[in-house]
Amino acid sequence: MGPPVSIRTWILAAAAIGAPALFLLWTPRPESPAVDGSQATAGPSARTKAVPAEAPESPDPELQAVLAEPDPSRRLQAFFRFFSPLVAADPAAALRRLRRVPSGPERTQGAFLLVQQLAATDPAGALAAALEFTDAGDGGQLPGVLFSRWAQQDPAAALARWESLPAGPAREMALRALVEAWARRDAPGALAWARSREPGAERTAALEACLRELASRDPAAAIAEAATLPAGTGQERVLQQAFALLARRRPDEAARLLPALPPGDAQTLIVSDVARALAERDVPDALAWSNGLTIDFTRWLALGSVLGVWAQRDPAAAARHVLELPPGPTLDYIAGQFVVHLAARPREAIAWAEALSPSARDAAFVTLASAWAQTAPAEAVAWATELPAEPTRTNALAAAHAVWRALDPAAARQWLEAARLPPATRSRILAPR
Repeated sequence: MGPPVSIRTWILAAAAIGAPALFLLWTPRPESPAVDGSQATAGPSARTKAVPAEAPESPDPELQAVLAEPDPSRRLQAFFRFFSPLVAADPAAALRRLRRVPSGPERTQGAFLLVQQLAATDPAGALAAALEFTDAGDGGQLPGVLFSRWAQQDPAAALARWESLPAGPAREMALRALVEAWARRDAPGALAWARSREPGAERTAALEACLRELASRDPAAAIAEAATLPAGTGQERVLQQAFALLARRRPDEAARLLPALPPGDAQTLIVSDVARALAERDVPDALAWSNGLTIDFTRWLALGSVLGVWAQRDPAAAARHVLELPPGPTLDYIAGQFVVHLAARPREAIAWAEALSPSARDAAFVTLASAWAQTAPAEAVAWATELPAEPTRTNALAAAHAVWRALDPAAARQWLEAARLPPATRSRILAPR
């Protein structure tokens, strides 16, 4: 199995072909079935049937010349010009040549072109090719693209083909893509089918796909329907998408519905979106809503989001509001988050933090050290070493030096070797963060 394709190569592939469906992560299969309709529709055995070894083929100088181009962008464009007409003229020959292409954006692009060409004229061959050029490592993305297209045309036929797929990531991705496309065409029909499935992972995946599509049209209805999903990541994804959309369209309704969610990850992930949307419209109202939340961490997240919006408009007023908060855990958390909005002027941020309670000041100093180091790491480290008290000094120093190591490892290492620090401090600075 070849190494997974990087995000950078995928961006190059998408840029060259200009197709939204090219957001795939690619890993070629070491063994694969031939593009033959009898295999693609024969059921699970078609996915796993061994391919007879092919006779060694003669060298392909034209393909090798295309792949020899050193510039990735030009290579991908040249491959598209070479492969696209070949796919249109002779898909079988294109398949043979594609098997010679190593893992990378060219293979990804070629597989997409081949499957798209076969999807309308040879569905069984398209499915066989999609299964050949996908792998558990990519989550079955290419079959998902194929089944989404089929479901837009004929959901019943797409379902019949999906039923033949063996268990695995490709089957699940195909189901999600199929049901979501079906729901865009016939939401009641897709939802009724999803509800008719036996309880289990496939029913949950189908319901999630329906509700994610519903969320794009009626987020409040999707939030209500999400209660039918088992608690877990699928339900959280639906709720997060629906609340994000509802917060942009009707923030008051989102704010009213959010406290009804059970405490947990879903509520935590969503609260910042709602608070930010409220603050974009009216900061005092958003502050009042945030302060009314009863779970400490949820309230802190909401307040931090509101203050972030406020700081973009009037940083001085937002900073004064933080100074007026009573000492305690809320202030400690907010100070440690809010100071990033002041870090562009480190000396003013230090003066602001000095006016806080001691514990809030220390939290702000550690965050400031990290933020300051993004633009001036040597200055941030020098300031941190001069802080008077522990553990704030070492914590701030570790935060600033971690950023410096990421930006300029050689300079950060040189400073640490020259610094006269106790062994315990050096260990703390180099500890994983």
